[in-house]
Amino acid sequence: MSITKIQGNAGKSIHGNIRKYYGLLTVLCVILGFTFPQFSILSPYVPVLLAILVFSMVIEHSVSDFTRIAAHPLKVLALTSSNIILYPIIGILFGYFFMLQQDIYVGIILLCFAPSPVVAALWTELSNGDGTISVTTALFSMMVSILIYPVVLYFMGIASPNLAISIFELLALSIFAPAVIALFLRLEEEKYVPAKNTITLLSSFVGLFIIVVAVAHMASKIMSSEFNLILLIGVFVTILLVAGFGYGYILGKLFKVEKKDSIAFLYSSSMRDGIIPLSVAITYFSSNATVASTILLIVMPFLVVGVYYMVRGSSQDYPVD
Repeated sequence: MSITKIQGNAGKSIHGNIRKYYGLLTVLCVILGFTFPQFSILSPYVPVLLAILVFSMVIEHSVSDFTRIAAHPLKVLALTSSNIILYPIIGILFGYFFMLQQDIYVGIILLCFAPSPVVAALWTELSNGDGTISVTTALFSMMVSILIYPVVLYFMGIASPNLAISIFELLALSIFAPAVIALFLRLEEEKYVPAKNTITLLSSFVGLFIIVVAVAHMASKIMSSEFNLILLIGVFVTILLVAGFGYGYILGKLFKVEKKDSIAFLYSSSMRDGIIPLSVAITYFSSNATVASTILLIVMPFLVVGVYYMVRGSSQDYPVD
């Protein structure tokens, strides 16, 4: 057996364990962030970590994944509407009823307009679903978010024209640029394949490390006297995610899709990319604006793992971890 194959199998095994114990690893990352708030010194580099994460995730997919929206236009657009209609409505109503302070409200708006993450495809496939729709929805909504964020923040009076342009530039550099580079390198199939498991492993570690940095940032800025606020946002994020799962379930019924596609609907409509709003909040707004996306990064893995076991338990065919 070649060294490359041995390394590949080792990487695959490690990544499999990361998926299997993702909830536990998230707890450890949260504890690490709370215990060592010094990690907050790395918070200005979250956009760089985001770029690395986008690159490592996109390089696992081909250019054709971006064009599959032509095969599933109504499904992808219906799923994308969860982050441009459903979630924003919930966020705006929540902010109105609880009369949240401006910077907390900004964080909620950033989170509510967050795109679907590429990792939704991973959970779809782990649950024996077809990840095609999840991948297409995630990649499409990520690209759309580059324009949605600046426009929404500007018209809501949150960002000035200059700030909106700066946010667009940040997202273009941390999402669009690494995605394009990854797709270009992906064309070099022979060079890419041996490193696939290593790159996949990299994305897992980067995602977990961002949780450490985000929690450390929150712990160092707003912890002890803001417990009630954190609890309130935690309830809001949970409601948001549950509403997304419900929306995906209803969509699956309306479209009368097969089991494998209904699983994709569940994950794609509910899971949010918390790192993109976190990057914008850390770079351009106050620490309070990072609370919503940080809480999402903590809460979402547990809810997703719960749904994973629920979906797996309802199927006769169990996915291989």
